[in-house]
Amino acid sequence: MTSQNGSIDKLSTVLGLYKAEWLREQLFDLFSVPGYFDLLKTNRPCVLIGGRGTGKTTVLQGLSYQGQFALAKSNKEVIDTWQFFGLYHRVNTNRVTAFRGPELSEERWRACFAHYLNLVFCMQLLEFACWYELQTGRDLSLAPNELAAFRATLNLKSTGRLADLAQEVRLQMLVFEASINSIIDSPPTFLSMQGTPVDTLASALLGTKELAGKQFYFLIDEFENFEDYQQRILNTIIKHSQSAYTFKVGVRELGWRERSTLNENEQLTSPADYARISIAEMLTESRFKSFAEGVLSARYQGAVEGTAVVADFPSLFPKLDELNEAARLIDKGQEARVRKAIAAASSPEQLEAAKALPIGVQYFLDYWASSHKGTTTLSDEIDGWLSEKSSSKDRFNNHFHASLFAIRNGKRGIRKYYSGWDVYLALCEGNIRYLLELVHSALLLHDEEGGEPLLPISPEVQTRAAQAVGRKNLSELEGLSVDGARLTKLLLSLGRVFGVLAESPAGHTPEANQFHLREEQESDSDGKAMDLLKHSVMHLALVRYAGSKLLDERDTKAYDYMIHPIFAPFFVFSHRKKRKILLSTANLLSLVDKPREGIEAVLKLNHRESEADLPDQMQLFGDFYA
Repeated sequence: MTSQNGSIDKLSTVLGLYKAEWLREQLFDLFSVPGYFDLLKTNRPCVLIGGRGTGKTTVLQGLSYQGQFALAKSNKEVIDTWQFFGLYHRVNTNRVTAFRGPELSEERWRACFAHYLNLVFCMQLLEFACWYELQTGRDLSLAPNELAAFRATLNLKSTGRLADLAQEVRLQMLVFEASINSIIDSPPTFLSMQGTPVDTLASALLGTKELAGKQFYFLIDEFENFEDYQQRILNTIIKHSQSAYTFKVGVRELGWRERSTLNENEQLTSPADYARISIAEMLTESRFKSFAEGVLSARYQGAVEGTAVVADFPSLFPKLDELNEAARLIDKGQEARVRKAIAAASSPEQLEAAKALPIGVQYFLDYWASSHKGTTTLSDEIDGWLSEKSSSKDRFNNHFHASLFAIRNGKRGIRKYYSGWDVYLALCEGNIRYLLELVHSALLLHDEEGGEPLLPISPEVQTRAAQAVGRKNLSELEGLSVDGARLTKLLLSLGRVFGVLAESPAGHTPEANQFHLREEQESDSDGKAMDLLKHSVMHLALVRYAGSKLLDERDTKAYDYMIHPIFAPFFVFSHRKKRKILLSTANLLSLVDKPREGIEAVLKLNHRESEADLPDQMQLFGDFYA
């Protein structure tokens, strides 16, 4: 094996580990601190909101005592300097969905689940206490009366050390889990009061001289997996938690469905009850760039010779400027036609200067004149450009990018390039997992073509890699939820709509790639459309942006929506946040229920028709559009 292939293999391994769970012991070696990390280290509840792949799990695990210890290189001396001890818990759908069903009333399920949570949290506290004693070599001096009080809350029999209590609580939890499926035949004879064992044990632990003045963080990951009534239970615990502990919750956007406590008149509100931290809002363009380069540099270091410090990603992923891009997209036949038209329309005095213009500029002047017949001519456009009229330059600046999508309309091969480090970052919309996928995919293609790890990756390879990542995530969408099939249909339909709008921009609003739901009277389709939008945002088929009339973040209709930019190279439309079209809820549902008719209706509303062949990478879905 050559060193080049060895480097590629190593890089491929670390870049291919997209999920925090897959990294295992490497998680903390490759940990990069995001800019918002310190905001989570406060003694108040925090809700960390972000889509799949935005790094919530990594951050929460980084806050856990195991994570803090690993980040401190297993230095036992630093344990006593910590101000908090994080206890990580990932909500397991298998477990929590067992606490539902017709055999019990919701009230009874509530009592059972509250007891289960007590066992989970107490076990975590006891496991931490055992770990602390092991690492520091000191026994925690719990007051006997407080320990007895804790035993009473869970009806524990053990009178031994904390390790014995931990084992008994663990066994209680396993027995309780095992009894849930037969709960109607063997109802539990003992259920603890919601929150009481956790309050008692946390206070007892922090009452020791070893842990005095500290605080416990319960780090709850994938909060969206809780049932609605279970979210209300957690909300109640969060709102009424003691100072001994607080909560740091990781949840997908729109995954926190219930904001009330068990008292329906009591709501959790920010900032009164918790700090809301949106990863998308925190990782602005510049912050995400810095964070992403940190994450990737950590993975490049050690895998590729010559990256001992920081890899130069803008050089590895070079940008293609728009004039050069136009020159690559224009084929020989089209170039000959444009040059001939320019020569024919130029005055004798301007002929040489016009012929010397880059082919991209010549194409644009011809494109604009052809699409605005009656108001201008190619001669006028040439004259305006060579005379350096401000209106001519402004027009070029405003419409040239959109015109690139029209150059290869209906032709085989790449119709638009997606290359450059900044473009890759923009395609990810703050999602670090998508960036890892893009870089990994580009690197593999680069290697197949004989490229070396630290040599620039060509625009063609970058574009084909971006298309492949879009196609992969589109195909995975169907399996992500029970609504996956409908989300896939919505994405295919919307993608085709915006692809057609992009490939025929002449005479229309340029770069229309968002939509807003039309303000109209409530209709029967509203509820279904709102649910569809919520699931689309939760599963990253769509992203949303605050509209001008936003009243509440759950007010789905007040947002502007856009297909996630990661799909832009696959469908071939602009990944840039630009202009929007109006849709009704009926339009939206028709894109799913009757895709062909729905697509035609929306295109007709926007004065377009779908006549050109599908781009190459979409041919596999030809039957869907037929």
